[in-house]
Amino acid sequence: MFFMLRRTLVLLLVTVTATLQAQIAQPGRFEIELDTFDDEFFVLSGNEQGVLLYKPLNVYDGRNQLWKFIKLDTALQVQWEKEFYLNMSDVYRGFDYSGSNFSLLFQITDRNSLDLRLLQLDEFNGDTSMHRIKNLVKLELDQFEMNPEAAVIAGYYNTDPVVIHYDLKSKKSKVLPGIYGSKTELAHVRVDDDFINILLTAKTYDNSNTLALKTYSPDGDYLDSYTFQPAMDVGLVFGRVAKLDRQGSLICGTYGNRKSEFSRGLFIAQHNEETPQEIRYFNFADLDNFFTYLKAKRQKRISEKITRKKIKGKKLKFNYRLLVHDIMKNGDEYIMIGEAFYPKYNSYGTFNSYTYGFQDFSGNNYVPSSFAGYRYTHAVVIGFNSKGEILWDNSFQINDVLSYQLEQFVHADVREDKIVLLYLYENEIRSKIISGSEVVEGMSFNNMRLTFEDDIINDKSSYADVGGLEKWYDHTFLAYGVQKIKNLRDQGVKLNRKVFYINKVKYDQSQESEENSDLARESPKIEGN
Repeated sequence: MFFMLRRTLVLLLVTVTATLQAQIAQPGRFEIELDTFDDEFFVLSGNEQGVLLYKPLNVYDGRNQLWKFIKLDTALQVQWEKEFYLNMSDVYRGFDYSGSNFSLLFQITDRNSLDLRLLQLDEFNGDTSMHRIKNLVKLELDQFEMNPEAAVIAGYYNTDPVVIHYDLKSKKSKVLPGIYGSKTELAHVRVDDDFINILLTAKTYDNSNTLALKTYSPDGDYLDSYTFQPAMDVGLVFGRVAKLDRQGSLICGTYGNRKSEFSRGLFIAQHNEETPQEIRYFNFADLDNFFTYLKAKRQKRISEKITRKKIKGKKLKFNYRLLVHDIMKNGDEYIMIGEAFYPKYNSYGTFNSYTYGFQDFSGNNYVPSSFAGYRYTHAVVIGFNSKGEILWDNSFQINDVLSYQLEQFVHADVREDKIVLLYLYENEIRSKIISGSEVVEGMSFNNMRLTFEDDIINDKSSYADVGGLEKWYDHTFLAYGVQKIKNLRDQGVKLNRKVFYINKVKYDQSQESEENSDLARESPKIEGN
């Protein structure tokens, strides 16, 4: 899982509307009241075994701090609760779920230690086990993954990537060979039951951007290494491992100019023993629906420009920043989602009407800027086969989303005949349903289901940057966050309350489920902006 510094900072809030079409359903909600200055809980999915909530409390015992843990089942009923002290000098860094354990990673800072601490909680009863992972270098932690037998921890020492393998049985750690000192960057760390694969950015002999794939056994033994050789004047910018088995691997990502960080299209690469590499390139201009997120007039202008270029035997070159997410498998197809974004900056200072510029406090003219976050524009969704051939493509417009960290906002519920695309903004979930390149249902907007009939969200934007949406199990998602709620009518309910909540979210294919028919009679109310 990514570390908490990369944790999603946007809140998914959904509800059900009564229509004759399929709908977003919310068959369950859990909430726990918070005091005014209480922090939110962290949320860790245990797939079909439920979900773990946990956070540090403002309770101390010498050098230790009390932590609270709550395990919920898939019906959002409490299974067990635990409270115990952890060392205050241990800094919480990451989380993952594997086997029957919830795993939390901490960085030990006491007495200038470089070691790491792994806390595991048994999903059935909350029993704990603690591992101290020996570490010899000061790491800037980046990624953390578990399998039932080992922990894989990736980060940087100075500017070089380092990947540590920790065996849970032998309690021994080692650095995976062939990574440190390679002057590369981590692109993707994937840990499966059969393999560990590390995808790195790299450079070719002529200094073009490319990717290198390192493969290891579950025990951390070196198996294979391959550096892809892109076409002339092409650089591989970023990638994800779509498939890794004994027959080879499939990589999907973005390409651009030799040394550019901008993407001009998508690539799909194969690597196996018989064929070291086979790379297919797909310019954004060649995709059928890449620009359908734009308004009709602008989309038409771009389409006409692309056509004119093709008539002249040329290709129109677009530059995008595209964040590629984990590849999903659906039958014989692979599905990739990438989100386009750009950094946004705000100007600040005291405006000087005489120079049409800005002045600092000394009266010097300047035009400074400050980073305001990453603005997301749209998601591109493609389906391809094991040969690396694109079968279809689609897109999904993203409005309003601005984040200080690069996170996944658009999620997908992949079904046999359709894909439900979801993202959130403040107290609203926005969804679109596609089937290949076809749009089954356009953009729809749904509010969140609340606990009581007369609950009102008091200022919907108060905690818009707290919480998130995560895939849970099967076709079910978790929406969670913090809300300030007002209730003026229901008996036995506080006038004002601050709560941490979890909503169970899933796509309901029935015309109108009995489970949600009562919930759909009146949409939840939102007060304030």
